[in-house]
Order: sequence, then structure tokens, then C-alpha cells
Amino acid sequence: MAADPAGGKKPYRLCIVLHAGSFDRVYEALAIANVEVARGGEAHVLFTYGALKRLRKGNTDLVVIEGEPAPFREEFEKALERGTTDSISEMIEMGKRFGGLKIYACSGAMGILNITRDELIDGVDASTGLVGFMDLVKEANLTLYV
Repeated sequence: MAADPAGGKKPYRLCIVLHAGSFDRVYEALAIANVEVARGGEAHVLFTYGALKRLRKGNTDLVVIEGEPAPFREEFEKALERGTTDSISEMIEMGKRFGGLKIYACSGAMGILNITRDELIDGVDASTGLVGFMDLVKEANLTLYV
């Protein structure tokens, strides 16, 4: 918890700009976010471009691994089948259960990629542009770009 100028405690704020849509990168960004919310903090994740495509209904849990050999993807698929790795949907649900995970769809990327709000999964809290997300970032304790 960080000190609040009014004398109280503000929760630790993590912001993540998630650009990459590869399963392993989205998974890792959500794992980091979920650790923070499990510790009582808040995590705000802006999905843009490749990552934004993951928020389209039906695309969230596809095991697409970019820049890695096929056996790497196959290991993720086996881990998902065994239940030793959570799907992206499960990672989002977990963060929501902790209560501090907020998922944002980048409105600029939505326009470029011709994605409407109706096409997005229910776990998306809001659509916002960079200006709106930067308001969250300026109050963040840590900001990551993935």
C-alpha cells in the first residue's frame, strides 16, 4: 500500500500496456497482474493491437505462440489439457475474483482493427484511449509494456 496525501493508504497500482497477443505473453502479463491483486493491490491492463484481438469472443484462449518453435506451443497445449496451466479466460476470471483487476480495450486499436464493443468478451471493464489510460498510469506505482 502506498501513502495517500490525505493520510490514508492507497492500494498499490500496477498498469500494464499489453500490446503482444501471443498466448505466453498475455498469460504472463495476467499472471503478474493477478499476483498484484492477490496482494491487495489493483492492476489495470490495457489490451491493444495484437492483445486486443484476444478479447474478441472466441479468440481468448487460442494457443497462438509467436516467434517460438511448434514444440513450445505444444507444451502449453499439454499443460492446458492437464490443468497445470490456466487458460487466458481463467486468468481473467481469477483476477476478477480477487477484485482488483480491470481490463480495458484500447478504443484507438478498436477503430483501426474494426472491432466493436459487442464483439468483446464480458470481462472487459471499459474501452479507453491512451489519454484515459495515461490518467491511470500517472497514479501508478509501476507501469509495464508487454
